[in-house]
Amino acid sequence: MLAVVVFGLISCVAHGFQVPCTQKLIGSKCLFDEECYGPNTVCRDYRCTCPTNFEEVDLDARTVVCRPAPNQVGAACQRDCKPPLLCRDGKCECWGGNVVGGVCTVSCPAGQQLYGVECMTVAHLDGACRKNEECIDPFNDCINQRCACTPGTRRDRNGRCFATCPNGQGPSQSCRRLFINDIDMLDNADLTDSCPVGQRCVGYGSPYIGHCCKMDCPFGEADTSQSCDVGAPEDQQCRPLTHYCHSITEPGWKGSICCPRPCRDPTPLYLNGRCVAIAHRGDPCQLNQQCEGGVTMKCESSVCVCSDGFKEQNDDRFPTCGKSCQLDEVPVANMCLARAKLKERCLRTKQCPNFAECRFGICQCLCGYKEDSFLGDRCTNPDDPLSLNTILSGVERIFGNKGKGEGRIGRL
Repeated sequence: MLAVVVFGLISCVAHGFQVPCTQKLIGSKCLFDEECYGPNTVCRDYRCTCPTNFEEVDLDARTVVCRPAPNQVGAACQRDCKPPLLCRDGKCECWGGNVVGGVCTVSCPAGQQLYGVECMTVAHLDGACRKNEECIDPFNDCINQRCACTPGTRRDRNGRCFATCPNGQGPSQSCRRLFINDIDMLDNADLTDSCPVGQRCVGYGSPYIGHCCKMDCPFGEADTSQSCDVGAPEDQQCRPLTHYCHSITEPGWKGSICCPRPCRDPTPLYLNGRCVAIAHRGDPCQLNQQCEGGVTMKCESSVCVCSDGFKEQNDDRFPTCGKSCQLDEVPVANMCLARAKLKERCLRTKQCPNFAECRFGICQCLCGYKEDSFLGDRCTNPDDPLSLNTILSGVERIFGNKGKGEGRIGRL
């Protein structure tokens, strides 16, 4: 069955997930499998292509599909055949082997094994080797000319290497990441992979496949009877007074567990072994970290004040401190970063123009917006190219709340 690659858009994931706005076709640059459009496409060598034993086929000048690679001698092909066959002059040939009963057979010398279309020297754990590719057992590397367990893995009693989880424990089972849609992924963290509650699917090579590892809380043990999913029954949701949802996020995946709070209101911060209150500018304090983390403020004479190089500001909720920057810069935490134009390098979205974000280190238009060079290299909404709604919304925020009885400026 053909997997046709077509043009289209996917929704952009919010909450900090750095994923592309457009589906990437075969031949496009990529970082991970999820970027590549189509069920039979993978990201290999930073390029969207077909998986092993599949062939890239041009249906026309614009459409490329992945189909199972031909596996018969003499079958028509465009680029690839199923190994050990090779695609030569549009047909599958048995190159370097013998055809026996219509099947291509390649005999490798002793100590070698057929990989794809070539014979390679192979070795097992503890066997002699010259390079990593010769060690064919799972999690093996060629170390000191011997096949040994890859760093970060362990040898079991049966003489095999197995992966260890980030906490040093062994994995419980293999797993697969599950994708429903963007909103479900964000709101239902327990359902984003096939691991039991309280465990996460740690990938090895492919973002889809991995092994289940226990998710650890920063303090104490997770309560797996409580859920961090938005749709969970109220009596099963993580209790905010005594617990909180500790989340781990990666591109295209999220996992959360219900962890105990080391401290509770009105002194929720756990600092230097004691529970202290959160403090803002002008509030009493004992430690620098109380003052909004101690980045822009410090605790001086038992009061939170602005640190050197920061000036007093007022946000929507609390008096705070901000970095003093030049007009062509934007404050980000304790740094001043240069403003960036579309397609220029960036570190934070605040550097980018309106309706743009910093995606993969480049200022790019938000999903659903397009670049309009006619209006001066800016991002516009195709449904509102002159940004009239944005202008009216700003006017409404300024004048619309003068009185409840006054008329409000409507939106187009």
